[in-house]
Amino acid sequence: MDFVTDIWLLRRQREGRSRAANALGKDAADTALFDVWALLLSMLAFVCFSALFFVLKLPLWISLVPVLGAVVYLVYRWFALVRAE
Repeated sequence: MDFVTDIWLLRRQREGRSRAANALGKDAADTALFDVWALLLSMLAFVCFSALFFVLKLPLWISLVPVLGAVVYLVYRWFALVRAE
């Protein structure tokens, strides 16, 4: 259900910005690629957080830096995807 919602949201945001409408298949492919990257990057950020916090015993605020980096990058990629034609 999340995938369908992402496609709908992408198409709606592009329409709201007066972008040309893409084929549904192209939007689905773009959204699928974004979702896969988001999943992989989230897993990597979690592994980095776990290693920094539990193995290296660093403070929580330092250990959360990879998670923050992943969130910032994914927000940037979503806005780039919405602005793309």
